Amino acid sequence: MVINTLYRQMCTIMAENPNSDAAFEANQLIEYVLGRKRIELFAADISKADAEKLLEYAKKRKEGYPLQYILGRWQFFDMNLYVGEGVLIPRQDTETVCEAAFEVIEKLDRPKVVDLCSGSGCIALAVKKFCPQAEVAAVEKSDEAFGYLEKNIACTQLSVTAIKADIFEYDKTLMENSVDVIISNPPYIHPDVKKNIQKEVSFEPEMALFAENEGLAFYRYISQNYRRVLKKGGYIVYEYGYDQQQAVRNILTEEGYTIIKEIVDLGGNARGAVAQKLQCTAEF
Repeated sequence: MVINTLYRQMCTIMAENPNSDAAFEANQLIEYVLGRKRIELFAADISKADAEKLLEYAKKRKEGYPLQYILGRWQFFDMNLYVGEGVLIPRQDTETVCEAAFEVIEKLDRPKVVDLCSGSGCIALAVKKFCPQAEVAAVEKSDEAFGYLEKNIACTQLSVTAIKADIFEYDKTLMENSVDVIISNPPYIHPDVKKNIQKEVSFEPEMALFAENEGLAFYRYISQNYRRVLKKGGYIVYEYGYDQQQAVRNILTEEGYTIIKEIVDLGGNARGAVAQKLQCTAEF
């Protein structure tokens, strides 16, 4: 089959999925299977086996199966991280949260940073890459996600410590006043909206998506129980859902933090916050 004919067939199939950028994704899949960009192949013939594989992938995308899981890797900043079933897909909005964390971390001398609910390790690895003076630990409970975390640490060759633990227990193992910065993009979707989530998201692990107490259980526990662990003047950096700004703000305020920065994503939506254990005097 001629490559351009196959490309058009793939685009037609994937266009039935309203969440698919069919042209972009067809090109990504062709490069993944054939090892070369479509424009480099021009009007070349491809094997029946490769054509069948590409049409199979196009049909999976039509049904909502994530492109990232098919490709097996996804870009986060300039890192090409391993992803697959069982781990949350890194998103561009999280890069915005990381950038807010960098502003805090780069002002500290050899800070100890802990990334809770680390998943693929995208946040922890980004911190270590852009703030190399930091000592970074990534905490993850899921067996499947932890495998990707370890694989991504190995492939990036960044010195991040992977810790397999439940964050609802891990705080008990840490010394008082031992951590400078806690970062977390925890599960935060209200369980009641499970049936209404985007099809692509439904393929991601439920334990990385949904949280009790209207999606706020992790924010409450971390803010309350990890406060003991934070040094005087230490920081918490959270990512949260677009409609959770006030609820998370209330939790942080109730637990004795001062919010020093509201994080807004590229779409103009509230996406997270930076909070300090004591009144902040620095400007960011």
